[in-house]
Amino acid sequence: MPAVVRWTLVVILFLVSIGTSGDAEAKRKKKHKGPPPEGWMAVEEGQPECYNPPVWESLDLIDRKMKRSDVMDEMLGQWRGNRNDGVSFNEVMVEKVETVLLGRPEAIEQVVQDNLTHCSKGNISAWGAWASGLAKSLTAGECNTPFDYTMFDHLDIETEWQRNRLICKGNKVVLKASKDKYRITDDGPWITVEGDPAMPTSGLSDWPCHIDGCLAGILMLKFKGESGQESIYVVGRRLVFTAPEHGSIEFRINDTQFFDNKWWTSGGIVDHTSIEISPAP
Repeated sequence: MPAVVRWTLVVILFLVSIGTSGDAEAKRKKKHKGPPPEGWMAVEEGQPECYNPPVWESLDLIDRKMKRSDVMDEMLGQWRGNRNDGVSFNEVMVEKVETVLLGRPEAIEQVVQDNLTHCSKGNISAWGAWASGLAKSLTAGECNTPFDYTMFDHLDIETEWQRNRLICKGNKVVLKASKDKYRITDDGPWITVEGDPAMPTSGLSDWPCHIDGCLAGILMLKFKGESGQESIYVVGRRLVFTAPEHGSIEFRINDTQFFDNKWWTSGGIVDHTSIEISPAP
């Protein structure tokens, strides 16, 4: 075979080899397209690594449930500063998020995916702000504090609102009070939680209770909803109340000053009005 022909064949084989190698490399690169592998991954130099969750749909139900716990631990561990990468969020906030997620494990999958998005942006301040609002957003519209117990207490006639208690929308409770006596002025009459009938305060805006039926010294209830709206209710000896939204309840007597309030005393025994709040039958 002439030398020119031999060199021509060598060149052709070399070029074919390069083309084949290039095709193989292209195939290898194409094969790796798709989501990055599960675990910690670097996004950009100088930024904290971010945890990439698994492809949840690739797991069977049992493995999927077990993996949620592992992935949550990785995420919260970084939030607690365990990776020493500059990320360290408020511990109280982290515990709240953990508590919420433990009660809602199905929410973990979306949370860790959103966490990856915020981490990848490299803005730790914005990432922390998102994390801080997470517990509230996950429980929006829910109520974990139903008033399903009975509370016993004594009325304090020398203070304003007392015993703030959470209540859920639709909870129906009964508030009852004993008829022990007290007075709210030095020379005023001895009254009970039903108030002084000779001193109505309806329409008097400087009194805390000024709706119809309000009397000086009467026992009243305040409801404050999640919306921020507050409402006053006349209690007297007994009131059945249904919460119109999630919120809280407090009680007090209708008075504008407390320094001259005094309990009735007889034979050395001092009256004290008892209060009972319980679920309505």
